Amino acid sequence: MDYTHYFKKGGWAAMGRYYATHPGKLKRLLKRAKRYASREGLQKVKGELLLVCQYVRDVFPGRYKDYNVLNLTVIVGAIVYVVAPVDVLPDFMPLTGLVDDTAILLWATSEFSEELERYRQYVAARTAAEGVTGKEEEIEDVEFEEIPPFSLPKT
Repeated sequence: MDYTHYFKKGGWAAMGRYYATHPGKLKRLLKRAKRYASREGLQKVKGELLLVCQYVRDVFPGRYKDYNVLNLTVIVGAIVYVVAPVDVLPDFMPLTGLVDDTAILLWATSEFSEELERYRQYVAARTAAEGVTGKEEEIEDVEFEEIPPFSLPKT
């Protein structure tokens, strides 16, 4: 399947834009994604899902600024797809139900690997500057309600 067309030109990028401009919904989405990451069957992509959630979490309050708006909205759209109760293969189907979610996560992290690598370097530098090791930040730690709605340029 051509995920690039499906996400960038399809409804999932629009869904990502919607969530990006509604801070309360975005916060709930990230909380759901964190819970979803602990599902059995997602062990291989759990780290990637949590990474993209952390990336989104750091963009919105302005902590991380080296991002591309289109990439951000597509990444948010991918998170929406993964945690949405309705997708191509329903998650309740044994083994196959998580295949499409895993494929979307692998595609998104591959498609935006350069951007996510820059973000990993940012996190490593921030962690080193704070002198903290082994610290895992909680996804919920940002109060999205205190952040004005994100303003996205028209594409």
